[in-house]
Amino acid sequence: MKTIQMGGKVFGRLLVLRRIGSRNNKAVWECLCSCGNKVEVLGKSLRLGITQSCGCLRNERVVEVCSKHGMCKSPEYMAYCGAKGRCENAKDERYSDYGGRGIKFLFASFEHFFSELGLRPKGKSLDRIDNNGNYEPGNVRWATLELQNNNRRKRVKYSRYADGTFKETQ
Repeated sequence: MKTIQMGGKVFGRLLVLRRIGSRNNKAVWECLCSCGNKVEVLGKSLRLGITQSCGCLRNERVVEVCSKHGMCKSPEYMAYCGAKGRCENAKDERYSDYGGRGIKFLFASFEHFFSELGLRPKGKSLDRIDNNGNYEPGNVRWATLELQNNNRRKRVKYSRYADGTFKETQ
């Protein structure tokens, strides 16, 4: 397979310096980030725009978001990120129970979410009032574990018989 020459090219904040080898038959390039750090990157990641910096760009974005509200490590922001991830990120381990079954996250921003719920009371966590409804204004609250357990959807269990048929069980 022919290696694409990338030395001297710029991808995002990264200047490709030289090819330094291969990883799983893929070219690895040494790059200089505009912040001064050097980083090793797969050529494909550069060409597809997956890697655009040494990591400084992501860190700056996190700081920028956090400086808006100053609550990035708060339980309220963690609940916001968790709910948003469960609904929008197909790689989230809980996606099938949320976004995968049609639950949407409809808050425009953390500020919008926080204005609806306010500070999380001690011993409570995020809950949807209608368990089949979306994360949206009017359908979210801070609730105790006991209240949340009483608000769960019923899971139907099935038993498989020797003939290959299934029957609902208790």
